Amino acid sequence: MIRLNKKTISLIVLAMAVFSAKAKEISRDTIFINSVEKLAQYAAKSNVLVKMKPGEYTIKSIKIGKLSTFKRDETSKKTDDFRIGSLIHFSGNNSQYFLSGVTLNIDSKLHKNYAKSEFSEFLVSGNNNYIEGLKAKDVGNEVPANRIQMVRVMGDDNTIKNADLYVHGSTPYGYGHLLGKGGGALVPLHKHSVLLVEGTNTKLLGCKVVTHAYGHGLVMQGAVNTLLEDCYVEGKMRATNEMLAETSGLAFDVGFKSDYPPGKIQPNEIKSLSEDGIRTYPAGGLNGRRTKGVTVINCTVKNMRSGFDLSANLPPTKVVGSTAIGCQEKGFSVGTDAIIENSKGDALYGPLITFVGNDVKNCNVDLELVDTISEYNVPRLAEINGSGHHITIRNYKNKKRSIESPIVFGESFWDDVHRYRNPNAPHGTYAGAENIKLFNYTRMPVELNDLAINCTITNSEVKNKVVNAGIGGNNTYDLLKRVDKDVLENKPDVVIMMVGTNDMLNTTKLIDYKTYTTNLEILIKKIKSSGSELVLMSPIPADSVYLFTRHKKILFSETPNKKIDEIGKIVKTLATENKVHFYDLNAEFKALNLPIHNEDILIRNEKNSGKKDGVHPTALGYRFIAQNVYHFLKEHELLKPNQNIICFGDSITRGGGEGANYPAYLNELIEW
Repeated sequence: MIRLNKKTISLIVLAMAVFSAKAKEISRDTIFINSVEKLAQYAAKSNVLVKMKPGEYTIKSIKIGKLSTFKRDETSKKTDDFRIGSLIHFSGNNSQYFLSGVTLNIDSKLHKNYAKSEFSEFLVSGNNNYIEGLKAKDVGNEVPANRIQMVRVMGDDNTIKNADLYVHGSTPYGYGHLLGKGGGALVPLHKHSVLLVEGTNTKLLGCKVVTHAYGHGLVMQGAVNTLLEDCYVEGKMRATNEMLAETSGLAFDVGFKSDYPPGKIQPNEIKSLSEDGIRTYPAGGLNGRRTKGVTVINCTVKNMRSGFDLSANLPPTKVVGSTAIGCQEKGFSVGTDAIIENSKGDALYGPLITFVGNDVKNCNVDLELVDTISEYNVPRLAEINGSGHHITIRNYKNKKRSIESPIVFGESFWDDVHRYRNPNAPHGTYAGAENIKLFNYTRMPVELNDLAINCTITNSEVKNKVVNAGIGGNNTYDLLKRVDKDVLENKPDVVIMMVGTNDMLNTTKLIDYKTYTTNLEILIKKIKSSGSELVLMSPIPADSVYLFTRHKKILFSETPNKKIDEIGKIVKTLATENKVHFYDLNAEFKALNLPIHNEDILIRNEKNSGKKDGVHPTALGYRFIAQNVYHFLKEHELLKPNQNIICFGDSITRGGGEGANYPAYLNELIEW
């Protein structure tokens, strides 16, 4: 019998963790291919690992693809079969495709096919596939016979990484939404979106989208539990004065009418020629199910109609570390119970954020306003509707916008549109704001109309000496990416750093002890060399029962808390070797025998918060951390007058809404 030592087992499990994000690990040989015909062939196979020879390839024959027919789920309201054509159809399961260095040029004349069905240039209907490095480009500007997408993900548990997609060909193009976008449009619509997700547990990682077509960038319909991380979407803008100067074309042919108020294309405006960058629809897919659960991390949208329009899906919705630049209708829009944190955008052409209706509830929003301006008027900086929100807007890098625009309550562009189309609807049918807290640190004016009820506005910011630089989902790699911007550029007197929970427990971020040690030591040396005092803290223990409801137990060779204990030892050793402070926060929780499954009051569980969490503290738990950190700082004489403290880490540092985080509580405890 062969016996494996612990080190060997750890390496095996680490490999399983890496490949679990790509496909179920199955012993297989690599298949090397050098033609699009071979790619089409192996896209239909299961349990294959395929690498394509780098180079440029052209798809110019519709014969490479096929028309597929799918039966709709019994729960769908539609009873007919779903028919869709494609060029490359990834219909197999558990396969991996490595296409880095490959460019697939698609003759846009192929868009003329499949006039009586849907059409996707790349269709993924299989499950648990990993596709890396797909670079595709439409060559030419042929209008589709019907609506199409470049990529459509219908299957479940698929990952698309580092895709680079460049889309051409649609009608109308050149007028944005002015001629219509759905029923009642003034001209026929042949849209061309880039990437549509309908499956469950889809991951879009590091994808870049550039669209010169009328359609969405990354869009979800019927998708459940979608992750978008490090993605980029870019469209193109056009001034309405250019449209009005045309002497032929679609707008000219309809007398420059518009589907939007006031019914005519207006001069001196600017419009995105595409639709929304990252967008959800209420429902879709073969079963017509509701779209649910979207997480967006470190994504950027530029020059699209809307940046992040995630108002139609069911919760949870979370947008972290993301940026909207030069979007026309709105930068951000979310639905009930959504969270936006550590994100920013400008109001270059339209509002930074819009709550489109009065039925959106209980959002927590923390946004920074970038000060860039343009020649175009922005009548509303933000449009606030709904109820129960906690909204903070502050200036990015403390730079005030040079042109004033108001933050308005009880109004929105979509309220304007609805009242234009339904003039007899009662006042307040679509817009209205109630019980909303706005912390406005932009020095921009605020306007409340008669539809704003019991809303409070705070206009002056009390500067915290303790800065919260935590971001949810971060591991040591993420901290390395942002330590210069979020820590060193601010020249703090003291840095309190706690990191490792995601490195050890988050199966999408797992790394080994050696890599963790290397990353942490780089962070330590960078911070220490800047002259800041550094306090390292050991991560707190977790409730494994709840943890394994979100992360696969098979990926752990050791118990979660054994891993947390091991990195606690690493943190302590590195603190000693580098002569920085170490505080064993983990020991404070262990001294109370925490966590106790569904019983304790310091770590979130179903009993104390209605959440099967087991990792993040409750508000009381954050106060417990703050009190212990405060006493440690005081005992080690690290508290001095007028100093700046930065708490650097992951979601356990970031905390929850309403100021429920240990940096905020620490700031209250320190007598400045």
